[in-house]
Amino acid sequence: MENDTQVAVSIPVPRPPNVDDFIIIKPISQGAFGQVYLGKRKTDKRMYAIKVMRKSKMIRKNMTRNVLSERKALALSKSPYIVHLFYSLETTLDIYLIMEYIIGGDVKSLLAVLGYFDENMAVLYAAEVTLALEYLHKHGIVHRDLKPDNLLITVNGHIKLTDFGLSTVS
Repeated sequence: MENDTQVAVSIPVPRPPNVDDFIIIKPISQGAFGQVYLGKRKTDKRMYAIKVMRKSKMIRKNMTRNVLSERKALALSKSPYIVHLFYSLETTLDIYLIMEYIIGGDVKSLLAVLGYFDENMAVLYAAEVTLALEYLHKHGIVHRDLKPDNLLITVNGHIKLTDFGLSTVS
């Protein structure tokens, strides 16, 4: 008869991140629902866009539903044309959305510099925005704030839709 001995292997379970794992570097933008900062994780030095929303302000301005919709919409979105949400964290005072940091700026700023897009660039950006919206609508998400400021440009020149503060999720 064979010996069926089992060996217990202890695999460490990674600790979920908390706010103290990140360092705020500088402000990136100010929105209606909070401030967005460039930040990095202490352990791996990876850069993130960190949106910080004060809970008391959310309650005072009756924005709680908006913030929850934004978090839910980002958490459900897994498209290459939509900014990725890595973590949603909170402290006693604030809610933090830890998102993909996009280096290339936004379409509004690029248009201000260039004046206009050539046909190929305009077609590419229109197609990528269409793919982002198609993805969202298939998943019951309506963005409701589509504008050049909310279209970020990756280092490779592709579009990523951001700022889901006015979105609805069905």
